[in-house]
Amino acid sequence: MKRDNVISEIQEQDLEQLQQILKNVFNKKISYEKMQNLYKIANNNKDINMLGYYINDKLVGTVTLNILTLSSGKEATIWDLAVKEEYRRLGIATKLMNKAEEIAKQEDITRIWLVSGIHRKYAHELYEKLGYDGNRDKVFVKYL
Repeated sequence: MKRDNVISEIQEQDLEQLQQILKNVFNKKISYEKMQNLYKIANNNKDINMLGYYINDKLVGTVTLNILTLSSGKEATIWDLAVKEEYRRLGIATKLMNKAEEIAKQEDITRIWLVSGIHRKYAHELYEKLGYDGNRDKVFVKYL
């Protein structure tokens, strides 16, 4: 079945395309082996939703929703929202975010955390437009 203008879970045959999108958008140099490992982990964990937006069976955008179970209830994080440059400004990122939020609502999520690089100003404008508050919390990062 051809995937056209549809959001669905990313499939193993799409990993090379996903790897290229993440490299181009975030400059992430992820080996194909790591992509396969990530896919296997996500595929076996109902709390990780790797979503892709497809046009003519080609992956053009992605977002990952990771559901967390905390003592205060379920929350989620959004990672790696990315759209190929030539497909930007078509509403694809908004559709991906809306789908992630729809999944979160179905899981009774009380809050979604979204981490974004400080330099991604256009992405921040989108997140604020979608109702995310960039002034509410501060994220600290430590690389190990």
